[in-house]
Amino acid sequence: MKKNLFSVWCRGGVLVACALSLLISCGGGGGSSDDYEAPVAESGSTTTDGFVLVSGGTVTGGDKFILSGYTESNAKGVFVAGRTVTLSSFYMCDHEVTQAEYQEVMGTNPSISALYGEVATGETLSKLPVEYLNWFHAITYCNKRSLMEGLEPCYTVSGVDFSGSVTVPDVTVQENENATWDAVTCNFSANGYRLPTEAEWEFAARGGADGCAVANPNDYAGTDDSESLGNYAWYDSNSDSMTHEVKKKTANSLGLYDMSGNVREWCWDWYSDTLNSTTPFSGVSSGSNRVLRGGYSWDSVSYCSVAFRYDDYSPYYKASGIGFRVVRTAN
Repeated sequence: MKKNLFSVWCRGGVLVACALSLLISCGGGGGSSDDYEAPVAESGSTTTDGFVLVSGGTVTGGDKFILSGYTESNAKGVFVAGRTVTLSSFYMCDHEVTQAEYQEVMGTNPSISALYGEVATGETLSKLPVEYLNWFHAITYCNKRSLMEGLEPCYTVSGVDFSGSVTVPDVTVQENENATWDAVTCNFSANGYRLPTEAEWEFAARGGADGCAVANPNDYAGTDDSESLGNYAWYDSNSDSMTHEVKKKTANSLGLYDMSGNVREWCWDWYSDTLNSTTPFSGVSSGSNRVLRGGYSWDSVSYCSVAFRYDDYSPYYKASGIGFRVVRTAN
């Protein structure tokens, strides 16, 4: 069991103290679910284990959230006109899950970059985001990491014991479905790790309540200017068609890195074109494809928009530009 030697938090954006930790960046908090206590912090403050507190709020949807110059349904984000979304506070990892973090929990590294040794000069494979994994690998990681750290797992799949060796559905064709795994449920009250909902992802990428409240929210995570996107994101103009170490670019206003570019990130939600006043914050209850957000390293500018919703990926699909980041509910 991993243990922090001290729990040290940023309060009001000011670091109170620094302490030696035995955790790798974004490693778990250790301890049992019974003695877990959420830190007192302001939105955007960072804990020593690499999580950012995203204070909840209510977002009234509207045309201001649509990617500038686009009218397609998958470029409008989730905060559409006629929909009001209320979000509770949550902790989001400030970076995409790395290859080292995934290997530590799952015992394997599926990444194409690792298979072929594709890493930029001066960078390390272990610090690149893990990729080439499907949605079910991502939720399995979440549950297994929760159990390793004495936390309550969020996901339940009938008949699957996540404490042992787990065989994950690993097909890449949408027609090959698995009814048992497709029926997975999420306990959003649990204190373990989980994927963000699509609303949580976009809310955090835009800078939380403050970022969503402005008249013209940013089109990209950290900036509204496509000319300056290279300061915040790895995309086709600067990535050399490779993923890169996490946290090399500038973070957004909440201190979250790589939410535009680097790898596309799995979210909890089933994809739906129809989002309205009755759609819960966790999305529709069923579907064929799970949502990806954020953009590849080799995507063009528009695909890196925080409004862009990737709509054609079954939960079994894998690609060298698909990864994820984790969140925890702020109980």
